[in-house]
Amino acid sequence: MSRFEKFINELSSQYGAGITFIDIDETIFKTFAKIYVMVNGAVVKKLDNQTFNTYVLQPGESYDFREFRDAKTFRKTSIPIPKTINRIKRMFKNINIRESKVVFLTARSDFLDKETFLNTFRDHGIPIDKIYVERAGNIKTGTVAEIKARIVIKYLSTGLYRRVRLIDDDVANVKGFIAIEKKLPKEIIDKVKEKYGITGEESIKPIEFYGLLVKDNGSLKRIK
Repeated sequence: MSRFEKFINELSSQYGAGITFIDIDETIFKTFAKIYVMVNGAVVKKLDNQTFNTYVLQPGESYDFREFRDAKTFRKTSIPIPKTINRIKRMFKNINIRESKVVFLTARSDFLDKETFLNTFRDHGIPIDKIYVERAGNIKTGTVAEIKARIVIKYLSTGLYRRVRLIDDDVANVKGFIAIEKKLPKEIIDKVKEKYGITGEESIKPIEFYGLLVKDNGSLKRIK
């Protein structure tokens, strides 16, 4: 098994704890909710999840998330992507002894029925009760990629993680994540070095970034 495969399956304990951020729509499930673009109370466009990620509101436009927040529709219509779900299950076979963490990072805001939303994951054996769901849609300023990057930095600021990855179907989100590495504050890097006793002589980076783009069939492509 290669080092990368060990990393994906949380077997790389010698590299320290890791944190994995996983998108939901088109990454864990094929989903079908639409975001409405409104003008003067009328629907002028309906955006799917991927289009929403990069859409810029025009003057006079606003969003209506009625479908995006409907947990019953999410549970009833979501189609699982087996490769991603199996990958998550493999992570949790090893994650506890690695002190690693998995966070679901979605562009959605709060659902109207939290338990119905969570039951969608339980239906497919995903250990959702051990996973926190970060909802980028609750933050109103910035693009989806910018908001997701800010959330990632919040976790990295703890100094706990030597490995960080994002698994997402949107290339803009993955590229935004990769860009964090070049502008990561020195105080975060210093925290990681202190925790793991890293000196300037180490050949491996204090924090390793892996941006993984999910293809339609659930396979991964590393973006650098």
